[in-house]
Amino acid sequence: MIVYILTYLRDCELGFSRILGPADTAQSTTATRRGAAKYMLCGIKDAINEVIDINIPDFQFSVNVGVTKIQLSMKDIKITDLQVPDVQFDLNDNQLLYISLLNGSMQIQFQWSIQQQSYPYITEFGSGKMILKNLEMRAIANSSLDPSCPGHILLGQHSASLDYQSLKITLEGSNSWFFQSILDLVLAVIQDSLMGSLMDVIMKGFIQAINNVFENGRYLRDYPYRPNVVKDERYTNGILTDSDGFVTLCMSGYVYNKLNLSDEYMNPGKLNMFTFNKFNNDIQIAVHEEAFNNAFYVFHKYENVYSSAEYEVVDPPRVQFMNTVALLSINVKCNESAVNITLLANMKLDNNNPRSFCLVYFNFEKYEAKTTDSDINIDLIQEQVIAHLHEVIQYTAYELSYTHLTDLNFFKYIYDPFEHVVRFVGPEEYICPE
Repeated sequence: MIVYILTYLRDCELGFSRILGPADTAQSTTATRRGAAKYMLCGIKDAINEVIDINIPDFQFSVNVGVTKIQLSMKDIKITDLQVPDVQFDLNDNQLLYISLLNGSMQIQFQWSIQQQSYPYITEFGSGKMILKNLEMRAIANSSLDPSCPGHILLGQHSASLDYQSLKITLEGSNSWFFQSILDLVLAVIQDSLMGSLMDVIMKGFIQAINNVFENGRYLRDYPYRPNVVKDERYTNGILTDSDGFVTLCMSGYVYNKLNLSDEYMNPGKLNMFTFNKFNNDIQIAVHEEAFNNAFYVFHKYENVYSSAEYEVVDPPRVQFMNTVALLSINVKCNESAVNITLLANMKLDNNNPRSFCLVYFNFEKYEAKTTDSDINIDLIQEQVIAHLHEVIQYTAYELSYTHLTDLNFFKYIYDPFEHVVRFVGPEEYICPE
């Protein structure tokens, strides 16, 4: 068995005014342990092509074969097949992650050559193949928030091991008496000396794949159409588990103007604690309604995108989740007269983006409007507000981040007015996207 210890470092230079904590959670992603294991399996399978394509260096060994020495060289080493049928994932209450890849198999091809170091300087060469079966890769990582790097889930030191129960090595290309006389010794050298170095390269690729699945180190996500607006994806707690078998990642979900990071619309006083595991589906995402209002605040104050030539928006729009619908309140000024408008807001998801995010926005319909000015054509103002909102809402939408391993086209959204969140609920059982 080969054991490795690796430590990962991240850039932690952030310009925020304070360190966030659990009370700053406005967005969460929760998975059942079954769903987390399936997600890990999907991620590892997705990374197998990267592992297959890793660059394996050439190896050379000087071998004493009795009366003479030989130089054994192995070049063009390539993984040609890697199968990992079984992934196990667990997380205990001490936030230790256990990830195991079991019952695997691997095939490696290479070119070999032997050069005798004394007279008569015999040279042999050919191709070779190694087949490993019952391959096991295991990793243990300690999960916690890194106090020196706010918003970063520290996976700490990875302790990883690799083992296999069956190894078959085949060398082809020569039938000479010299080669046959040293074949057993050459095979022993490959098994004892080469396999350790070779597995070291492969194991590092495996550990990096696990790190990539967790997307360790995300902080900010720029809005694609508004370069000065950022979505804050700092984590606000470690990886959480509960007695019902759910695993949860919490993040702030806040929205900032990049040039004014100290202007915080959000604070713990605006948020309430909400239930992460409302459903038994494998994956569910919850977003607090104040996260959407945070986006409205930033785009109103710094971009003024909601006003038009016909009216001025005097306060940031606010959304409120009801049982089956959402309502948007927007206060406008028209000819110096105040109009208080409430619109039906029908949520829409735009998942067709080149990056890993989904735009969450609304389509609006008339609901209610009030004004004290009898000369105002209140129906016309509502129509103008709705038309303008539809023009700007998609590029001021809330960004719901996900990975390519999650297909939000199969998620449904459910309003929870009692906890002030909208829940994006995936299928009952998680399935890897095609």
